[in-house]
Amino acid sequence: MKTIGYSFIIGIFVICVVAFSAAQAPLSRLYKAGKIRFEQEFVLDDDSMPEDHFFETPSTITCDPEGNIYVVDSGAKNIKKFSPKGKFLKAFGREGQGPGEFGGVYYSAFARDRLIVWDSGNRRLCAFTPDGEFVTSTNISYESGSVRKIRGLPAGEVLVEMEKTFRSEPDKPQECRIDLYSGDLKFIRNIYTRNLWRKKYIRTEEYGTSVLIFPYSADVQWDVTPDGRIVIGYSANYEMEVYDRIGDKTATISHVCEPVRITDEDKRAFFDSVAFYRMGERLKEVPEYITKYTEFPKQKPAFANILSDAHGNIWVVLNREQEDEKGKIFEVFDPTGQFISRVRIEGTAAFPDSRNAYILHDGSLFVVETGEDDLYRIVRYKIAP
Repeated sequence: MKTIGYSFIIGIFVICVVAFSAAQAPLSRLYKAGKIRFEQEFVLDDDSMPEDHFFETPSTITCDPEGNIYVVDSGAKNIKKFSPKGKFLKAFGREGQGPGEFGGVYYSAFARDRLIVWDSGNRRLCAFTPDGEFVTSTNISYESGSVRKIRGLPAGEVLVEMEKTFRSEPDKPQECRIDLYSGDLKFIRNIYTRNLWRKKYIRTEEYGTSVLIFPYSADVQWDVTPDGRIVIGYSANYEMEVYDRIGDKTATISHVCEPVRITDEDKRAFFDSVAFYRMGERLKEVPEYITKYTEFPKQKPAFANILSDAHGNIWVVLNREQEDEKGKIFEVFDPTGQFISRVRIEGTAAFPDSRNAYILHDGSLFVVETGEDDLYRIVRYKIAP
């Protein structure tokens, strides 16, 4: 095993779920049983690549129509490509500002025959061929906000979620939008906008400008089905809207929600998870004014994520109160919006509380995790009864 001299971020998961082949049972049959599990098929790690390549900070995974695997490595500022069976094929991209170079690569998605990547350092969306050849890019101005998620549509269009923060207007909420782009990254139209509170900038004499995070705030969650329907939900309520590929709303799905209260343990866990800095140095304790002005809602959002499987069924990942149920319980609706079942994921794998969790459509489940040696590895699973 190769060793490296940098810090790892523990516990980042990227989960990408897809279904069985056509010869296997429909997923809806497994859901009705109320339990599924993930069976390991193979592992990608540093030993899967030549000596001059290793995983620094893999962030997102996507697959092309042939099943080739693309791992966006934010730390290495490149994209690593593997065959459907996990053979290393190539790495492309490097740090820089020119075509095909990255200032800070993160989100990715395939849109028909193009790999779309968010280059956060250079603030641009980039399109590549499956072989890693640069095709085109489009700049995203700082005033427009930051990209939070990308999804491709079957016909080649691209959906981009943006978040705009009004730092000069501290009493104004953030603006979340989902915009539709063409395959050559030309803006077409906005299909969804929602104002919400995730954070607020405040200023104090001692610490200057600080970010006040709104804990357990409702958020926008969404995904794309294999046939190109766009499912969007705002987690303040258990309700989702379904749009067609051009952004026209076609249906609404709603369900009864069992509220999950926020406990004192949740509050402590929130403060433990947030890092605070002063003059570049991390503080050992949470500043008093942060604990004073942080307001907790009485209950958690109705759900933590929305995903679509390879058959167009809609997964709604639920927030849970019990620690052993976090990321383990989801509810499923069929493509028409009819409720199928509540399902538990057996075993050690679970959906993370992360916007990087998404369902691919190549027949596999990928989990990016860290082992006991703190090195990253990517495990391929299949969904099983």
